[in-house]
Amino acid sequence: MAVPETVHATEAVQGEGTPTKYVPRKTGRAPCFFVSHGAGPFAILNAPFQLQLVDLCEKTRWVLDGWKGVILVTAHWVTDQPHISSGPKPHIYYDYIDGLDGIPPEAWEIKYESRGDTECAHEIKKRLDKQGFNCVLDDERGWDHGVWVPMKLLRPDGDLPIVQVSVPGNMGEKETPEALKLGAALESFRDDGWVILGSGSSYHNFDAVIPAIMGVPGAKDAPDNRPFEAALQKVAFTEDVEERRRLMLTWRDWFPEHDVVQPLGKAEHFMPFIVNIGASGGDKGELLGTWDLFGTKMTSYVW
Repeated sequence: MAVPETVHATEAVQGEGTPTKYVPRKTGRAPCFFVSHGAGPFAILNAPFQLQLVDLCEKTRWVLDGWKGVILVTAHWVTDQPHISSGPKPHIYYDYIDGLDGIPPEAWEIKYESRGDTECAHEIKKRLDKQGFNCVLDDERGWDHGVWVPMKLLRPDGDLPIVQVSVPGNMGEKETPEALKLGAALESFRDDGWVILGSGSSYHNFDAVIPAIMGVPGAKDAPDNRPFEAALQKVAFTEDVEERRRLMLTWRDWFPEHDVVQPLGKAEHFMPFIVNIGASGGDKGELLGTWDLFGTKMTSYVW
């Protein structure tokens, strides 16, 4: 399968719209894949402000080709210990507010037909518990929109099994090391053919963009987050494992405008990226593309 050429990171973040060139993945080992999954169900509803995300996901479907399945770490499931979806056929979980202005009735009619993998879920628990976690299997948890939005765009046929994993939260300074530890514990599944997909957002201060999303007259665009994205790229592109870990552990100390882009106490949408860093091993990250949300830059990476 032919894969397009590399895109330069600076061009992708500083330019407008969606890049059209991509980096081929390494063969023999499933990739880590970080997706900024957008705002609620709007990408699936083809909202104009989400069309760049739709285009990017459609152009990066090749990342999932040829692999056994997807272990999907979602920002919309926050727990103190890893929770793992273990049901064979999880239902869709419509995790947005019914009646919220701007969300149409058809948002509750979206379907995504795929399947879970109970055997993989139990193996995840086994390996993670050996690394000091106390995992919880959940055979009733539905797929939140951090799962079905990117997967419906990336894999519309639903032909790959998905096991959903929660992110650490409500832990203060412990969140980042726990997310790195979780990623490192999941890394071995890449050698078994499982893609580690982190579904979150490289920008997640929606207090700044909700008025624009909901069509409030006179709503302003969000602040420029490109300096934060440049720091994010520095971490993703660092090949030395220990240096990358050091940079990630201290991101609150040196990422520009970190408390604006990922507000304190509300960084759950950044945790999937950190999990991907932990699971990336010695692989260098590559920027797959960038899309714009009312003045902010959202990025996706592969390792």
